[in-house]
Amino acid sequence: MTKQKIYTPPNSIYPAVSVVIPMYNAEKYIGDCLESILAQTFKNFEVIVVDDCSIDKSCAIVENYAKKFDGRLKLVHTRKNSGSATEPRNLGIAYSRGEYLYFMDNDDVIMTTGLEELYTLAKEYNVDVVQCEKNYGATTETIHDFERIKKTKPSTYPSGDKIFITKPTLLDEDLAKRAADFARKWLTWSIWLQLIRRDFVVKNQLRFVGVALDDMLFTICEICSAERYLVVPNVIYVHRGRPDSLLWQDNDKAEKFLLSRITMLKEGIDYLDKYLDDRQAFSNRPDLKYAMFNMLIQDIFGHLLSVYTKIPPFALDELLRKELGEGDNIALNSFIFSMANIYFLQAFQLRQFAAQAQARIAELENELKRKD
Repeated sequence: MTKQKIYTPPNSIYPAVSVVIPMYNAEKYIGDCLESILAQTFKNFEVIVVDDCSIDKSCAIVENYAKKFDGRLKLVHTRKNSGSATEPRNLGIAYSRGEYLYFMDNDDVIMTTGLEELYTLAKEYNVDVVQCEKNYGATTETIHDFERIKKTKPSTYPSGDKIFITKPTLLDEDLAKRAADFARKWLTWSIWLQLIRRDFVVKNQLRFVGVALDDMLFTICEICSAERYLVVPNVIYVHRGRPDSLLWQDNDKAEKFLLSRITMLKEGIDYLDKYLDDRQAFSNRPDLKYAMFNMLIQDIFGHLLSVYTKIPPFALDELLRKELGEGDNIALNSFIFSMANIYFLQAFQLRQFAAQAQARIAELENELKRKD
């Protein structure tokens, strides 16, 4: 019997990179995002925009771009609004055909050589993940001016005694050491700073979980699974700062937001606990697992700083008792209340400091006026 020949489709069928973009009511921004991809020097890509049931003109704008992408743009829809980027990202992975995955937010842009830089590095070092340490920040007014953006100081998440790399660097093969470095905030977790091999994602059953900071969970699982993980100094992504992203303006929404994050916190820790338990390097290292849990907890509570100022302590206690109940959950109830209270006091101190500084500035201005 003649052995059947395996047909390998051309790159136009199986692209090198699948760019996945979750979208919801992004009519003001999605055009900028798609334009930045169109301008890429690297052309062997497909774009999968996953719409989360937008009610504005976002989908019409994406459809108008279809011809410009010569069949490389696909618009996919969720069945119902999911309220986060989690389901759209997972759906994007399912529809993707690329060798590598690249995730973008619908209001951000990528530098013209971004995909070329990342893909070239991925192939040169034969890695599962390429991760940038830094990104640019911009406003809606400046996001088109790449030359101006390049002159600004890049933003980053890691802090402390982290020393930023100056050349492509492979992470240590010791997964426990990687986890320890991540816990020290030596590695960033923003998903839009990573190019990820699709086969690696499928093999390790990586997925985004419906919790706050799902990209942090995803990155932790990557770091604890990847055989070859490359960190690079390239700065190719431009993150748009948006004042209208501050969604929780009244107490009722703040309470619902806080409760949703408490639920997500429990689910996130449970997911991470099970995932790491399946890895031999972590099955007997509860210290490393709890370090990962602590990072997740700290970041969730840190991101909710503005919410705590809207919920008085008695209301917070009532919310936690209603959500978590008594009995076995009283310890978690106490812990979350203590964490929230610490951040509440910090926010109060910051407001006091700001008020004092403002008052002092006013005094100095009055003194100058009197001298004049």
